[in-house]
Amino acid sequence: MILKKIFFVFILFIAVFSTNAQEILVDLNSYYIPKNENYNASAKSKNVLELPFFDDFSRPTTFPTHELWEKSYVTTNQGYAINPPTIGVATFDAVNQKGELYSNLSTNPQGADTLVSHSINLGYSASDSVYLSFQFQPQGRGYEPSSKDSLVLEFWDNNQQKWIRAWSATVNFSTKKLTQKNIITSKSKTIQSDTLNRSFYNAVINISEPVFLTSNFKFRFINYASLSANTLVPGLKSNSDHWHIDMVYLNKNRKTTDTIFNDITFSEPVPNPMINYTSVPWSHFTEAQQVEFPNPKQFTISYHNLGYTTWNISRRFKIIDLSGSQSEYFFSGGAENIFALQRFNYSRYFDYTFSSAWEDSAKFNLQSYLITDIFEETKHFRYNDTISKTIEFHNYYSFDDGSAESGYGLFGEGTEDGMVAYKFHNYKSDNLLGIMINFNRTFKDANQVTFKLTVWDNDNGKPGNIVYQRQSVRPIFTDSLNTFTVYRIDPTQIPEGDFFIGWVQTNQDMLNVGFDLNNDEKDRIFYNISGNWVNTKFEGTLMIRPIFGKMHQIPTNVTPNPTNQNISVYPNPAKDNISIKVDNDTEIESIQIINSIGNIVLSQNYTYQEPINIQSIPTGFYIVKVCPKKGKCITSKLMIVR
Repeated sequence: MILKKIFFVFILFIAVFSTNAQEILVDLNSYYIPKNENYNASAKSKNVLELPFFDDFSRPTTFPTHELWEKSYVTTNQGYAINPPTIGVATFDAVNQKGELYSNLSTNPQGADTLVSHSINLGYSASDSVYLSFQFQPQGRGYEPSSKDSLVLEFWDNNQQKWIRAWSATVNFSTKKLTQKNIITSKSKTIQSDTLNRSFYNAVINISEPVFLTSNFKFRFINYASLSANTLVPGLKSNSDHWHIDMVYLNKNRKTTDTIFNDITFSEPVPNPMINYTSVPWSHFTEAQQVEFPNPKQFTISYHNLGYTTWNISRRFKIIDLSGSQSEYFFSGGAENIFALQRFNYSRYFDYTFSSAWEDSAKFNLQSYLITDIFEETKHFRYNDTISKTIEFHNYYSFDDGSAESGYGLFGEGTEDGMVAYKFHNYKSDNLLGIMINFNRTFKDANQVTFKLTVWDNDNGKPGNIVYQRQSVRPIFTDSLNTFTVYRIDPTQIPEGDFFIGWVQTNQDMLNVGFDLNNDEKDRIFYNISGNWVNTKFEGTLMIRPIFGKMHQIPTNVTPNPTNQNISVYPNPAKDNISIKVDNDTEIESIQIINSIGNIVLSQNYTYQEPINIQSIPTGFYIVKVCPKKGKCITSKLMIVR
């Protein structure tokens, strides 16, 4: 995994409209959240927490744990920060828990993400030396905070029933300065560095005031964010002002210099086990495995001694076949000393046969864990001793890790016929059945413009002839938290070897396709705005995936019936006309008929009991999408036969 800063600065877009055509990279307007994650912004604690309080955000979840946090509008992740102390961080930005820009934000800083602790028993005295510490980083792989934005820590004053500001941090990337202010002590500290966005900084705050040393103490983090001054191009208006925190630790008997932890932690997630791809079609796996999984296979881990104690670490590995075709596979990495503050990389070679009880797919969980100690006083550090990764093989090739850190596209005068092509290697001659694309949501969905979905053959390592093209395609969003739009295409034979998929623009607007910064495949990304194909200048991976074999995914604009209502389409099969009826005589507002590749072939308002003329629609299989005046749209199948 290549970890390198990719830096994009918004300029005042007064000049944009006279700017020449270019490829650009922008930050996200929304943040990827797995669609199966359930989020509750507020959770009540049954009991007041006791010291120590510690969270390094290493739990394998998308949100901070409700065991420690009462309210959370931040996400936890392993990809946005650069070189964090442990494998997880909590990220503060300008989007809410639904992945949408906060509606109150403007070009002036306003409160954005908040993370609030449960009540904590601090019934101590000043002599007990209670300190709260954490580490933080501005920007990371996200977008830099402006000089007027800030990260703030506040304590709850139970007497006044209000939050009291205790600490804040600001950063100015122009002057390369970061300033911390302890509001309670009126002290400040400024650091000047060329690596502000790649370093983590310690903050240590003494809690000695009686108003805070209570049995109902709470603290919260909040970032104050502002939007780009650009309002002329809504499609580029995006998330901003990233701050990341790690190692939040509250305890007694500490001191200002207490910033070293007696702990061993993984410092990197499980790496991609494949040589090139992150997934290949399971039907192509036999042909691909000699290149992607050569024997012996390799499992590499990275871990870090955060303290001054020398540890003897035992390394363990496990592979679980989630289809159940074989038993769990365990192997050892032996034991070795790791010395004070040392970072350690270790690779273990192993033999394993990837097989599946499922005919058309496979899924495996790769785990590694460190055996350190069994001491009660260090149990709160244990979550960072284990890392895991699930690899899935379905019907597509992918280079990305499933989440976008940025958005890629062509923009400006002269890009109306611009092209972007992404190179894949096909291990088995097969029919290409569909293409999946991750689109970032933009301000007011301004990137819902038409483009031509295109497939090229290979011409000496660059895109050659067009072998398939679908006209008038648009990005489709089911909601801001979903990942990929699925486009079904006419079956197109792709021989073994290299081929390209991508798009041809029909206007100057940016499509804003998801861009993964944690994997670098820039040598596979080409664009053409002047008659010549050239490589992208940005390091990362486009989130586009070709589908082979069998089409399991439903085209994104065709959704299964989301309600318990039944819809009747009759006659079925039909020839010239159809009628529609919904349970409970629900009043219908509009109907659409969608063909097998996701195109809308008929769309009209619906008058109750009036037959719908389908004489212009060819014989074939279709989906009828019915939208009532109240409630969700529902679907049914239709066969037209003549």
